[in-house]
Amino acid sequence: MSSHQRTSMTDATKSSGEEWRRSWPVVLAAAAGMALSTANVYSTGIFMGPLQDAFGWSRTQISAGLLIGSAIAVVCSPLIGLAVDRFGPRRIGIAGAIAFCAAWALFSTAQPSIWTWWGLSTLLAMASLGVSPTIWTAAISSLFFKSRGLALAVLLCGIGVGSAVTPVLSSALVSSLGWRGAYLGLAGIWAVVVLPLLFLLFTSAKDRDRVASPGDSTGPAALPGLDARSALRSSRFVKLALSGFILAGVGGGIAINMVPIMMSLGETRASAAGLAGLLGLTSMVGRLSVGFLLDRFNGNIVAAVVALIPVPALLILLSVPDSPVVLVTAILALGLALGGELDCLAYLTSRHFGLRSFGTLFGTIGGAMALSVGMAPVLINYVFDRNGSYELVFWIAIPLCLAASALVGTLGKFRPLDADLADAPRESAA
Repeated sequence: MSSHQRTSMTDATKSSGEEWRRSWPVVLAAAAGMALSTANVYSTGIFMGPLQDAFGWSRTQISAGLLIGSAIAVVCSPLIGLAVDRFGPRRIGIAGAIAFCAAWALFSTAQPSIWTWWGLSTLLAMASLGVSPTIWTAAISSLFFKSRGLALAVLLCGIGVGSAVTPVLSSALVSSLGWRGAYLGLAGIWAVVVLPLLFLLFTSAKDRDRVASPGDSTGPAALPGLDARSALRSSRFVKLALSGFILAGVGGGIAINMVPIMMSLGETRASAAGLAGLLGLTSMVGRLSVGFLLDRFNGNIVAAVVALIPVPALLILLSVPDSPVVLVTAILALGLALGGELDCLAYLTSRHFGLRSFGTLFGTIGGAMALSVGMAPVLINYVFDRNGSYELVFWIAIPLCLAASALVGTLGKFRPLDADLADAPRESAA
């Protein structure tokens, strides 16, 4: 039996409390890395106005930078997953965070040619592969078994922190330093906060094994679960990846454009930034609630319900509410859904397919989600540029949410929890 299997079996017999007592520092560090990974995305809406004023670019052109990054992520995310499975999350996460902050700071050098913006977006996209959710979720999934749903939820609250803090911080920095200074300030602040946590606290079961047994070169087959080829060819994986693509496009596309959307409904920039921050805070509540539910109820059903939550919120936005209370209610619902989506996808990936090829599989799902997050803002802003309204976007998003709910709700039975205790048979995932 390999050292990875021994670690998996030992950790899997621990109680939830024991898991948290041993590994809570890892969750804290990984959550910081997760917050960093999406910080640039949630700042985009704040910078759109200043960039339009400075260079005359359209919202579609600015958003195209995210699409470029998504195209790179589609191709490279599975490769990052393979690297995580082979080398462990710590090495990749620390190097990726350094590269990400450096690339983000370079946005302060953008010039009037839109090609400089797209070039900088390409550079940041390459760096962002090193801080992708695959890295952080792989580490947490390897250390938590009894409380995996809640641990992933706490981890993914990092996104909520990033989405809550970044718009407000970006707005303040743009007002005081201008947009160029704001990019430098954002990159510097995030580097100072995140890098020490990663250096001191971030690890995984594989990284711990490497320290305990430096000569052990056991590869991904040492962990229990389906091999990547079998899982990738299954209808179950296709359903999960497609639902991730849909939910990322709807949730991410609206979240990224939350400031412009709120301004189109008559809110000021400062008020819109505050509402965008509320979306991030609510997403943390959604993640923790969904994580709690995933550890206690059928994960497929929980995910199906989460996918339906945006529907009433979108209907509220279509009514163009005059009441601030009604508008906030819609934001709260969107935040709850946004918070639970990635938690569900990471949890379902680990439970349906095991940990053997988790990095590769969730990296592939992450690539699909990245493509969707990149496409959605471009399409959303194209609709706005053509129609002067986001109404059509909301109407399209509603049936997409219904389809995603049906996909995750029909995934079928997943691996028994005790299959993570030892090297389980390679059952069919179809």
